[in-house]
Amino acid sequence: MIALTIAATGCASAGVSLPPLVEYSEIEPSGHAAKPPGCQMPVLRSEPLAEFRKVAIIEATGNVFATEDQVLPALLRKACESGADAVVILVSKSQTSEARTGYYIDSVAIVYGPETGTGVSSGFRPPTAK
Repeated sequence: MIALTIAATGCASAGVSLPPLVEYSEIEPSGHAAKPPGCQMPVLRSEPLAEFRKVAIIEATGNVFATEDQVLPALLRKACESGADAVVILVSKSQTSEARTGYYIDSVAIVYGPETGTGVSSGFRPPTAK
């Protein structure tokens, strides 16, 4: 019985690492086609000086022992799918709270260019009142 307990404990301490959980909330359509999952997505630590639009909020959470290097690739895959031009990292930290435990990244996917005024990059303009 003792050997079985030791064997079970040994397996548990090896740790099973689940992939990071990624949550995506669209702010407005990017107007760009999706890019391949391994696209070269620029990672910015502050908003760019060039004109841009925020198109999505992307959050990723890894397990307790995860690092940014382990969680960021999952976040970037989702940014590539959105057609974004870059990702601005707002928060990147290891945390333990009631709501979240693990490595957490909060970011905004952006596309470069002026705002369209409608939130749609298709050129559609709603009719104006006369």
